[in-house]
Amino acid sequence: MPPRTRAAVASVTAQNNPLSRTVVTMTTKDSPPPKKRQRTTQLVNNPTSPTSSILKPVLSRELLPPTLSFSLRDAITHLSKVDPRFTLFFEHLPCRPFVHLEAIDPFRTLVTSIIGQQVSWLAARAINNRFRALYGFDPESKDGFPSPEVVEKEDVMRLKSVGLSTRKAEYVISLAQHFTSGQLSNELLHYGTDEEISKALIAVRGIGQWTVDMFLMFSLRRPDVLAVGDLGVQKGLLRWALSAHGALLKKTVLTSKKGKGKAKVVETIQTDLDTVVRESTPEQKTSDIFPPTPSTPTSSSHPAALVTPDDSAQTVKIPPTPNSPILPSETARIPSGTLPTPTPQSMLEPLSGNPDWNPNIAVPLPDGLTLDVLKARLAGKKVKGGMYLTPKEMEDLTQGWRPYRSLAVFYMWPAAEES
Repeated sequence: MPPRTRAAVASVTAQNNPLSRTVVTMTTKDSPPPKKRQRTTQLVNNPTSPTSSILKPVLSRELLPPTLSFSLRDAITHLSKVDPRFTLFFEHLPCRPFVHLEAIDPFRTLVTSIIGQQVSWLAARAINNRFRALYGFDPESKDGFPSPEVVEKEDVMRLKSVGLSTRKAEYVISLAQHFTSGQLSNELLHYGTDEEISKALIAVRGIGQWTVDMFLMFSLRRPDVLAVGDLGVQKGLLRWALSAHGALLKKTVLTSKKGKGKAKVVETIQTDLDTVVRESTPEQKTSDIFPPTPSTPTSSSHPAALVTPDDSAQTVKIPPTPNSPILPSETARIPSGTLPTPTPQSMLEPLSGNPDWNPNIAVPLPDGLTLDVLKARLAGKKVKGGMYLTPKEMEDLTQGWRPYRSLAVFYMWPAAEES
């Protein structure tokens, strides 16, 4: 066989070989990898192993594997012990980012995040499709995305032709340059600490702390992220704390008889919930499909919280959230299905019949943060900057959630809204 023919055959064989891509092999059931490869994968899933820092699998350039760096069962047990109300949430509202595990393309996810800033989901989806089509990918298909090596050489004007603003075009090119230079890499995003990853991402133009927090939680599935700047999380934690101490007012609905101006207050009736404590852990599911993230536009969406506290002397701009007026210059979008629906208030109420229930353990109130102060905050008397809670107050209220605050934070969004 001529050399050129042999090379072509070898290339095709390599492409079709399931062992040629480590990430796919690690998660594919039909073609189990060799025993040596399996042992290496186990080290990744067990970061406490003394040799895990030495033997690491070679990651794909495109995808991060759909794995957890912690035990989901341990996280559920810990949070449910601190606050038994979490048992209801884990049972009725699966913690999607940590149960439905999906492979992640970090460059694609972050580019999509930048594209989606300050625009509606319809506009973001259209721009994203045109961006991919610019490099020959079918906009009707989800497959394919340009590499950082290609994008870093792109011209700003050419990116503007698909709908990106000048600033966003510069952000996307800057992000690509950080990947090609090695400042951002799959190895860093997979093995780095939260602090190392945050520092590397913040260095990219167009990426702020809220985007970093959401990326750590929803894409990298890091277990101990507290999004202190998110108004939705702040309000949810505020209602969570008030309810734990029996100080959250029950929801009432104003109705009026037809043809008359007087309103009648009708007490909301909540349906009974199954409060049986179960030891089962939600089944983890894996998929190679790119997951929707707080920055990935899908068929429908609602405004996201985008508040980043700033300790500097500069004025802090408070972006819109599901709980604050929308400011067009500070808008991002969260796809529907990313977060659970608003929580029935009955799921927040104290579990007085549970022998493990103790409101002072579930949500201990720090000095100076009384129930009256919390009720005033919920009524609209917020702290300077328009926040429901300060970062320090959030840290104090959630100390018991460590080291699994990400999972608890996930449930603060639905807790923020009344169903």
